[in-house]
Amino acid sequence: MKKYVKPAMKVVELRHRTNTVKTMNISIKNYLTMAALTLAGAIMAGCSSSDDGIADTPKQPENTGKVVTLKTTVNLDGDKAGTRALTSDGVKTFAAGETMALAYTVGGLTGTKAVSLPLEGKDIADDGKTATFTFELTEEPNKTSPPRYIYPAAMAKDDGTENYEALYTQQDGTLETLAKKFDLATGYGEWADDNLTTVTLTNDLAILAINLKDAAIADGNTSNITSTITGLTISDGTYTYNVTRSAAAGPIYVAIRPTAGATIKVTATDGTNNYVKTLTGKTYEINNGYNVSWLMTNATPLSETTPMTMEALTDGNIVVNNPQEGMQYSVNGGAKISISSTENPKTITVEAGDRVQFYGMSTSIESYFNVNKWKGTSITGSGDGFKCKVYGNIMSLVDETGFADATTLTSENTFRWLFHGNDKLTDASGLMLPATTLASSCYYGMFSDCTGLTAAPALPATELTNYCYYEMFSGCSSLTTAPALPAETLANSCYESMFSDCTGLTTAPALPATELAPHCYSGMFDGCESLTAAPALPAEWLDERCYAHMFSGCSSLTTAPALPAETLYPSCYDSMFSDCTGLTAAPELPATTLAQYCYNGMFEGCYSLTAAPELPAETLEFNCYNGMFRGCTKLSAVTCLAKDISAGDCTTDWLQDAGREVDLMEEKTFTTPSTTGWSTGFSGIPDGWTRLNPDGSPYVAPTQ
Repeated sequence: MKKYVKPAMKVVELRHRTNTVKTMNISIKNYLTMAALTLAGAIMAGCSSSDDGIADTPKQPENTGKVVTLKTTVNLDGDKAGTRALTSDGVKTFAAGETMALAYTVGGLTGTKAVSLPLEGKDIADDGKTATFTFELTEEPNKTSPPRYIYPAAMAKDDGTENYEALYTQQDGTLETLAKKFDLATGYGEWADDNLTTVTLTNDLAILAINLKDAAIADGNTSNITSTITGLTISDGTYTYNVTRSAAAGPIYVAIRPTAGATIKVTATDGTNNYVKTLTGKTYEINNGYNVSWLMTNATPLSETTPMTMEALTDGNIVVNNPQEGMQYSVNGGAKISISSTENPKTITVEAGDRVQFYGMSTSIESYFNVNKWKGTSITGSGDGFKCKVYGNIMSLVDETGFADATTLTSENTFRWLFHGNDKLTDASGLMLPATTLASSCYYGMFSDCTGLTAAPALPATELTNYCYYEMFSGCSSLTTAPALPAETLANSCYESMFSDCTGLTTAPALPATELAPHCYSGMFDGCESLTAAPALPAEWLDERCYAHMFSGCSSLTTAPALPAETLYPSCYDSMFSDCTGLTAAPELPATTLAQYCYNGMFEGCYSLTAAPELPAETLEFNCYNGMFRGCTKLSAVTCLAKDISAGDCTTDWLQDAGREVDLMEEKTFTTPSTTGWSTGFSGIPDGWTRLNPDGSPYVAPTQ
């Protein structure tokens, strides 16, 4: 940003006409008035494409000592009205019709004002640099209180104070109006008998010359939205400026009171879209003008009436693979175009900012995946550097005209793999999935392998169906935060592998369900190596493989959630924390009745785990502890209270390599009932471990 300092305005001559009429002669010397200070074409050259690079530092104008001759926009001869002129150098001259206010006190120090007679051509001399203002005072001034000048007169109230309220509500964003009405300059003078002394006027405001850009559009040439803006609000926490304007090319000129380290909130609208921006630590000084370029976020609330839309953020192609016969699209709200299934792929060439809306054909297309052919429609992108986002109501794909009210999916696999492999897609946060009645596999793999996706859509459904979110975001390596999952009624495999291999995911959603379904959370966060905290798991009613592999490979996870269930199901915790190499503490396992494979491989590869949870069950089941602590090389203590370990493969390799990295001088203990007949080795009590009784006393082997 460039910042400019305005030299002071000088009142160089005052003269007396009558006892009630005061006149003063004002000379303007290189008086720069705003960010208009290098106005017109020069203002654009000083703008940065991003507000992040704006320095907000002042720049002194060149040749500050010279008298600049400016061109006025009015006929200075005769009585024709005019406006104050500003050149591309930002210097202003006096023009016919202009007025100044003289603020003074009368009687008991009551404030009042006098407005000069409008300037006429004969009052202006020296090519507009000198003017004679005439004031008619109808009351005798109190000369113990100094007179004050407010320029232009439109910025003075009747009591002689500044009319800041006009500044807050009446600006229209144009240079002409700002110069005529709001470019406030004030100064105090003195009474000298029946005359007035010379006074220096100082500009009291900062002036912003504003360009706005849509932060979501990467191309700087197309992201400028200034010309579309009809409303702009700027608030510094103390003062709020509301600008109403006609859509026109920028910059938008706004006069503001000075700020120091302020947090400034900006909102803008074009009548359809609403944009927001928060600036911090902003200082805008008096007597200065600023070129600013702000990146705005489109915060327009999306409506159910918006069809599913792909918006190009850069130039490229939107590609529809395996299109369903009769599906349609339009570009920027134009006529709908049908796509034939023989157009495979269908390529739609777009420029940055283009919006492609998608529709079904009436209600005839109920699903975009053909199970018999094992392929479905997928919308991807192509082109070097191409990026896009998706938003709007997805139901426009299954109900062409009634999608705004559609909340039921009637066919399995409705949107299966719809964006699969679209590495150009960055943002799906505005995509609406309003269906409350889901179909089996409806969103199966919908965004799988969208490696550039950073924001996911909301998932409002509270009652799920089989496989509905299966692998929905699998392989979305740029996704850092998962959407909220409010559902409490689950179904088979509903969340299975939903976020698997989302290697950038750091935050998991809450999982409020208390009754689980088979495979419901199986592999849900498998391979999420950046996940640092697991959600609470309150369920006490489990089901088969409900938590199997849920956090497998979450190498940044250090603490496991509590597992309160006491009744287990086959494979319910199978490999739940396998290869969680950062896990240092295991949860308690209170269940006393086990099931086949219930803890199979549960902590395998957790080489940071030092102590195993107590295992209270007295009777083991087939493969229940198989490989449970295999590879836990720092493990030094195990307590297993089992008395019946006769079930097949119940402890096969359960302690393979366990404790291998424990210091040789540190004791490794295995606590178990004295009557339990353990073998030695990886499938029993490892060699070198000390066996203890449950009361902590040393185990004494029975004599033969």
